[in-house]
Amino acid sequence: MKTNKKFGVMALLVLVSGIGLSPISNAVTKPTAAQKLELKYLVEEEKLARDVYTYLSENVTTQRFANILKSEQTHMDSLANLLKTYNIYNPTLTRKPGVFQNTKLQTLYKDLIKKGSVDYASALSVGIAIEKLDIADIKKMLKSTMPADMKFVLENLLKGSQNHLAAFRR
Repeated sequence: MKTNKKFGVMALLVLVSGIGLSPISNAVTKPTAAQKLELKYLVEEEKLARDVYTYLSENVTTQRFANILKSEQTHMDSLANLLKTYNIYNPTLTRKPGVFQNTKLQTLYKDLIKKGSVDYASALSVGIAIEKLDIADIKKMLKSTMPADMKFVLENLLKGSQNHLAAFRR
């Protein structure tokens, strides 16, 4: 019994003194100002994908776009949860389909709709272009140190975009 008490006291002292704590305790707990801006951009970029795929699924009539656009909504939801966690404004909440706060994405949306509307092959090339853009932006963000939950979400988005890219190339 005395041995168990000694062990318990020693364990408590180790925890209180910080000895033996994992490196996780030194991890980043909040995104930087630049990462906050990147998250806002990325949620709009996912909205771009969802909105373009919605348009193409309705006008080019392919099930491939209809399936992937549902996944893009999941991506947006994952990012929206991160934005909410860190109290960051979500620019997609009040925007109608095809409307973006970011002017670069607004212009890109219009260009992609025009290019993708030509024919089925053009629509697929637009899907490929969107996924390549997503992959490049996510990889760039993942190069920096960030909170674990943010890294987890971005790694999952990267896998999803890689799967989408493969689907458009089939």
